[in-house]
Amino acid sequence: MSRSAKLNMSRGAVLSMVRLASGIIRVKVVALALGVGGVGIFALAQQVSITAVSLVGLGLATPIINLGRPSVARARYSDAGEVAGSALAILALNITILILVGLIAGPGLMQSYGQSDQWLLWALVAAIILGAAASTFWEGMSFLSDRFDIYTKAGIASALADLVFIASGAWAYGLRGAVLALPMGPLVLFAAYALLLRRDPIAREVLGRLSFSLARLRPLLTYSAMMFGAGAVTSIGLTAARAEVVTTAGAAANGYLQAITSLSGYLLSFLTTGFYGHLYARAAAEGDTPQVRAELKSVLRLGLLISFTGCGAAIALAGYLIPLFYSGQFRPAIGLMIAYMPGEYCYQALILLVGYQLTVGRRRRYLGWNLGYIGVLFTIAMAAIPSAGPWAYVGAHVVASIAMLGVAAFTCRRTGQIDRSLMRLILGLLATLAAVSAVLSFGDSHGLARSTALLGLVPFAISGLILARDLSGALWRHDVRPAR
Repeated sequence: MSRSAKLNMSRGAVLSMVRLASGIIRVKVVALALGVGGVGIFALAQQVSITAVSLVGLGLATPIINLGRPSVARARYSDAGEVAGSALAILALNITILILVGLIAGPGLMQSYGQSDQWLLWALVAAIILGAAASTFWEGMSFLSDRFDIYTKAGIASALADLVFIASGAWAYGLRGAVLALPMGPLVLFAAYALLLRRDPIAREVLGRLSFSLARLRPLLTYSAMMFGAGAVTSIGLTAARAEVVTTAGAAANGYLQAITSLSGYLLSFLTTGFYGHLYARAAAEGDTPQVRAELKSVLRLGLLISFTGCGAAIALAGYLIPLFYSGQFRPAIGLMIAYMPGEYCYQALILLVGYQLTVGRRRRYLGWNLGYIGVLFTIAMAAIPSAGPWAYVGAHVVASIAMLGVAAFTCRRTGQIDRSLMRLILGLLATLAAVSAVLSFGDSHGLARSTALLGLVPFAISGLILARDLSGALWRHDVRPAR
């Protein structure tokens, strides 16, 4: 793997480690302050915010990068300014609609959930507006300028702000304080992007040429429709499934699910941040060329090892992680995590393959594989949650991830994007994870979890040492900015 690949993966790893550490501390404080039921309700508020951000943002970061990056690579900054400016106009329109909807329908929606405090409504609206603006326009500008270092710096600042404000709010004022603190992380993210990108010469060239063009609307909205279909429908499906868990199994059951899905979310961020940071700008400019495919294969090998190590460590240490990072009240989530993580490895491998299709403009594959995953998960979950509770959600995730990874890997192998060695690696790592999960599930059900956990940790400790050597070595080498 090239030095730049390892460097960008390392930068992504640093950002993800900060997010993981700050998130774990924040979740620990929130869990102690709110309890299992409070965590379940707060998790639902967060999920609503995430869903609304995808609706307002319409995935506009993607067309800003995919349509504007080739122009930037050719120093055609006016064309890139038209793309970015037209996307910004769409975003402004969506924000206006959100505010109107909040004014008209917001109070009634809050009342239907038993909440009369309108400050909570407008805290959610502010978090959505700032999150959409930062994660679409400014994030798109950072990749358009090939400034992954700015993306990581802004992300670190936002993660630390989330930790300080949400944890403090929950500890001092309970659930109300946690919800009121939701806009602070997006606000810091927005401000950090604005301050850092104004110093970048390419970003200044594009920002100085922002303009609106009717001709740009169709390609922008075509990409946005795809991103909406993949992102918003996924968020809506997950929100509906989690709401069904709350309704039929109680808020505590959703709290247990939140324990495992939040940890898996940090692992996914650890994996994808560096992957996109290294590959996206180059692949968007060059396309699905043999050179880009070769880089994909090398980055995929490292990404699969990261996923294997993270998911495996979560399986082996579930009995320690859940009480440590949450509280003893969350012990029922241990078995859920052990069963969940082999499916999470498949999902993360799927996300890498899906993500590559996005970078090179294969929109049908990107949309189809994402919708296939959420369609299978939603169908199984909604049918089985009333009888099996959170276990149905876990099973739905595992089945959907394995099924769609099989479809994606077969398609990529047939079209030459990956080779047989990568297929064998995917299957070999999955078999190891499944075997360890089965053994630890047996141990957990028979009171032998602690004794089997240490033995199960061995393969993941070895892969972790290999990763630490590769990633830390790249960070300490001379940081050479990539050519633009």
